Amino acid sequence: MAKTARGGQPPAFYSLAATSLGTGFATYGVSAILILYLYAAPTAGLGCDRVAATQILAVFATVGFIAGTAGSFAADRLVGMRKLVLAGNLIKAVGIAWLAVPGGGFAALWGSLALQVVGSGVCGQSLNALAGALYDRDSPRRAAAFSLLYITANIGAAAPLLTGAVALRFGYHVGFAVAAAVLVLSLVPYWWGQQRWFGSIGLAPVDPLPPVARRRLLAGAAATLAVLGSLAAVAGWRRWLSVAGVTAVIGWFSLALPVAYAAVMVSSAKTSANEARRVRYFVVFMIGNAISIAVYGQATGILALYAADSVRLTYFGLHLTPAGFQTVPAVFAILFGAAASFAWTRLGRRQPSDTVKFGLGMVLWGLGPLFMAVPLAIFPAGVRVSPLWLVGFYALITLGEALTSPIGTALATRIAPLAFTTQLVTVYALSQAGGNGLAALLVTLYRPGHEAAYFAVLGSVTVLFGLGMLAWRKPLAAGVTSGLSRRSS
Repeated sequence: MAKTARGGQPPAFYSLAATSLGTGFATYGVSAILILYLYAAPTAGLGCDRVAATQILAVFATVGFIAGTAGSFAADRLVGMRKLVLAGNLIKAVGIAWLAVPGGGFAALWGSLALQVVGSGVCGQSLNALAGALYDRDSPRRAAAFSLLYITANIGAAAPLLTGAVALRFGYHVGFAVAAAVLVLSLVPYWWGQQRWFGSIGLAPVDPLPPVARRRLLAGAAATLAVLGSLAAVAGWRRWLSVAGVTAVIGWFSLALPVAYAAVMVSSAKTSANEARRVRYFVVFMIGNAISIAVYGQATGILALYAADSVRLTYFGLHLTPAGFQTVPAVFAILFGAAASFAWTRLGRRQPSDTVKFGLGMVLWGLGPLFMAVPLAIFPAGVRVSPLWLVGFYALITLGEALTSPIGTALATRIAPLAFTTQLVTVYALSQAGGNGLAALLVTLYRPGHEAAYFAVLGSVTVLFGLGMLAWRKPLAAGVTSGLSRRSS
């Protein structure tokens, strides 16, 4: 394990936290203005319609998570975790910088999204898995550490306030340039501290492939990418693809992939009986994660445009930007995440089980859409409502996120089969891809004039899932920690 600093966490952790801040800044800062860039008139943006802009963003997020399976496989079987954190984020920064080039149009958009997907694919879930590797499996510091990572990512999530203001004043391209620069700068502490703080942690793969198998895998991957790239190019040239069609295919694929990946782990000869049982029960947490991300997808999609069209942007003399609303959950996340990290640290082994935390979090995730259904039901179209409605929605879902996001990731690093150390964290992230895919599919069901019913159904399903986890908490906790101490399950 890494050496521990006086503050309770090893120095290596803080370098990862800095990188987490930068990736959060880049991710949230870009997504907040990207949808507005897509939706803006051609003189300032790309002129997409509302549904197409939302679907492009959802598909992009989903494909990024799916691509992460490659990087996490490479971390476990090819090169270890440490190299991929740096390489993946540098590629992602180059992709974001491409959007900063004026006049690039759709060509620059597709090139940028492709590079960002490649960067996400290279990095995978190596950062979270590397953070988990700093601690013993039963360390009570693990939950607090992942709550701190959640905080740093959400400090970065304050980016929409900056990138939105920059985009409004200087144009979208300058906003993208700011996001790329911050991501590169955040990698400096990690690059500088690798040899000083990490020792041998994450340097080598945990289950390396033999040389012959490695060469065969790389050759097959290159051939597969070439074929898929050629098919996509031909389909695009012949106009066989549509945003709606791609959304449907990727949406369903992203829902099936994490389940299939988990099944491979469970059936592997390298997975023990206890490890397999833990993964099977962990699927419940994956489903909850997917549902919660589908809820959050409404915030970055439908509600982002709702903020532009139907919310009063002047409040007590302050002028608000639509992108700036996406900073609100970041502020709440910092507050709620800090409170959670403090609580788990103080409570130590007396803290509530992971199952209880996650179940309560899911209930709160569901209350957000139910709350938002109220103004959608009582105010007619065209009436600009108080921004406090959106603030209330964000408060509820972010409180839920503070109980689900860090807990689910920390649990994945704790219960992972030895041969799939990084890959189980990726499977959990793939459930987020499933949530993004679900969000993309849900958008196709969205109909103007029926927003209240849309949000009411989504909220009700989420609340019921959380109540089910709470009712089933004891057998779920026993299953997900089979063979381990159930101290924090």
